[in-house]
Amino acid sequence: MDDEYDLICVGSGIGGCAAAAVAADAGARALVIERADVVGGVTAVSGGQIWVPGNRWARELGIADSAENGARYIDGVARGHNDPDRTRALLGAAGEAIEFFTGRGLALRVIRGLPDYYFPDAAHSVPDGRYLDPVPLPASALGDWAGRLRRTAVWSMGGGLGPGTGDDGPSDPVLTTGQALAAYFLRAALDAGAQVMTGATATGLLTGDGGVTGVVLDDGREINSRAGVVLATGAYDRDPDLVHRFEGVLDDHGTGAPPGIMGDHLRMAAPLGASIWSLPAARNTVQVGFPTGGTDEAGEARYRTHWVMHPHEIIVNSRGERFADESFYPAINAALQQLDGASQRLSNWPAWLVFDQDLAERGVVEVDPERVVSAPSVLELARTAGIGEAGLASTVARYNDACARGRDDAFGRGERPWSVAMSRMATGGGPGNPMLGPIARPPFHAARLARVQAGLGSAGLEVDGSARVVTWVGEAIPGLYAAGNATARNDMGFSAQSGTSNLRGLVQGYLAGRDAARRLAGT
Repeated sequence: MDDEYDLICVGSGIGGCAAAAVAADAGARALVIERADVVGGVTAVSGGQIWVPGNRWARELGIADSAENGARYIDGVARGHNDPDRTRALLGAAGEAIEFFTGRGLALRVIRGLPDYYFPDAAHSVPDGRYLDPVPLPASALGDWAGRLRRTAVWSMGGGLGPGTGDDGPSDPVLTTGQALAAYFLRAALDAGAQVMTGATATGLLTGDGGVTGVVLDDGREINSRAGVVLATGAYDRDPDLVHRFEGVLDDHGTGAPPGIMGDHLRMAAPLGASIWSLPAARNTVQVGFPTGGTDEAGEARYRTHWVMHPHEIIVNSRGERFADESFYPAINAALQQLDGASQRLSNWPAWLVFDQDLAERGVVEVDPERVVSAPSVLELARTAGIGEAGLASTVARYNDACARGRDDAFGRGERPWSVAMSRMATGGGPGNPMLGPIARPPFHAARLARVQAGLGSAGLEVDGSARVVTWVGEAIPGLYAAGNATARNDMGFSAQSGTSNLRGLVQGYLAGRDAARRLAGT
């Protein structure tokens, strides 16, 4: 690698590769720096969805929608936590950004029958047409880079649900979901002439009279950049101090994000006076799950999220009480943040997944005695697990009555259209409520849950309409950009809407690359 480029993009997910592709397409010399030995970042382990109101694929299907309609939906759900102008800037630029990349090989399709999270309750929500996912493509489309794409098995939400490709696929496996999305954007960057450096960690920013002028690597090497630097590092899942600062509870905490998501963007930009903006933690995407017993490439515990609820299981707090609609993870996360002011304790944490042998035999949760408590009766299960006995017995009885009636009057489990659609995609469930089934067949089981982050943070760098990082007084820091999960979510106001993170990375990367190219040209 050389010692000077026109644009340096830190992070090889959708945001970094998008920025590099746009800048390189305009003639700039662009470099993508990735701290891991594989590329794709959090994008490659995502579901691959992109949420785009008013997209042309939906129009081709005769679905009427618009970017403004989507912005009004966000305004209503965000409840004042979004900046409406930034919401409209993001969604308004989405069509242009996507057209740029489809003109350079990106292939997308509508995920049919998948409604907005808050349909039909939220104004301007729609039952279909806003979710796009990548058309599968062979790994060989990446040429020599095919073996260097992050390949963590994930689940496809389009074209028939099925497992993504892992490391043991055929010689030319078909990439789906987030792997496919990451591959499309990596290919766009490479085809445009951008270079990619792996195994290199940026630890600081170089500055001069013109603002940010490059990066410092962990080995002390300096790489200069004429037009600036794009921070597309992801969030901070792997840094316990930052998680504690911005997300709260740390006990029984894990992440589905790959190693290296350490909050590098905050450390590099903060000394320059960058504004760090944060949502309430209850509005972030944190799911529940449990450790698998295995470890990841960094030697840390690997976690499995439990985001689709099945019959024969419930989630309870230490009193043995259900506290939210288990089929809708935003409801679970918000309830886990509920504080009891009298005791200064979280009312619903810790929490347990309680299930019976019917679910155990489906293999949904492995009954590992190191992580799962089992007992012949509900009362004995409560005593063994340390859950309130009377509360759990009463809760199971009420839940079983709800199953017999076919309706959960307490929390409406299985009635939200998005939850039902996801459940049927994941489990193949038929008509009726696919998530109700009694906890009746012994032995009974309880697994203490962990809070599992999804590569998203409540806090991030505040950016303007050109993805330029701004200071606390709203002034752009010359030559410093940010994209995707490294940025503040004041354009969305919440993170609980699938596909918005990939949308933000795509659009902000596009805007950053375009602005950097114009800056280079002096226009």
